[in-house]
Amino acid sequence: MRSAVAVAILVLVPAVLAGCGSAGEGTSSTAGEPPHGSAPAGASAHACVLDAGTATGIRVAHVSCGQAQRVAIAWAKAAACRPPAGASRAGCGVGSYRCVATATGRGWSVSCSRPGRAIAFTAKD
Repeated sequence: MRSAVAVAILVLVPAVLAGCGSAGEGTSSTAGEPPHGSAPAGASAHACVLDAGTATGIRVAHVSCGQAQRVAIAWAKAAACRPPAGASRAGCGVGSYRCVATATGRGWSVSCSRPGRAIAFTAKD
């Protein structure tokens, strides 16, 4: 019995140690993520010069600024998109976009997206 345990230990220890590495080896929890401050390959986000009513700081990815302006205006006009009093978050649909708003010190940080397209802006109260 002792020899079976010894053999098992001799087989398992090298296998376990082979899976371990130093902190500088192998992959980290951020493997596959782009370096800080850069966008994933193929991303093309940019700021729009125009503002839409109470919406400012419009940024888009794969959307025209005109379309982003129309979505921001529709978001501001849609009663379903306005967060209830005292709420810190709200969500709604604007056309084919799904929008999420989060309360900030500057108003509402709004992000609207659909597959392959994104619009972000700040909406004043």
